[in-house]
Amino acid sequence: MEPTQVTLSTGEEVVLREVRDDDLLKLIEMYTTLSDKSMRFLRPYRFTASEVREMHARVDRKKVFSIVAENKDGKIVAEGRLIRYSNSSAEFGMIVHDSYQNKKLGQALLRAILNLAKNVGVKRLIGFCSVENKVAIHIYTKFGFRIEKEFKPEESILGREEGVVRLSISL
Repeated sequence: MEPTQVTLSTGEEVVLREVRDDDLLKLIEMYTTLSDKSMRFLRPYRFTASEVREMHARVDRKKVFSIVAENKDGKIVAEGRLIRYSNSSAEFGMIVHDSYQNKKLGQALLRAILNLAKNVGVKRLIGFCSVENKVAIHIYTKFGFRIEKEFKPEESILGREEGVVRLSISL
């Protein structure tokens, strides 16, 4: 993907681009400084530097893709991932740092993930989201995702107190 400049609702500009090998420290900074509020929607424990290092090492641009948003100061403020299960299906995940939420960055990142998925031949894209994350669910459904299944808290492998929904879209 070519780097793309995006203007947020605040007028600030960020660049969406593929992750690079030298982004590791920036990713560690982003993931380890997420607030408890943001973590609540992800999982019950915080990210560690070694875990982010492992996540970054999995990006191979064949099966695992990563798009980051970088601000004018060179900080990574969001990441979207696409993980291929097969030639035609993949899972996505996104995180926008607290300081960049509610500025339309999530929508821009989702657009980029959808374009990437189409470009690599994905026909079905799925994602998982906390039932409590109403903003994310609203955005996903606005983009054409539909809720396929709702998992009760006791069915969740994430150890969550609330349920999780699986969303999908055909591309």
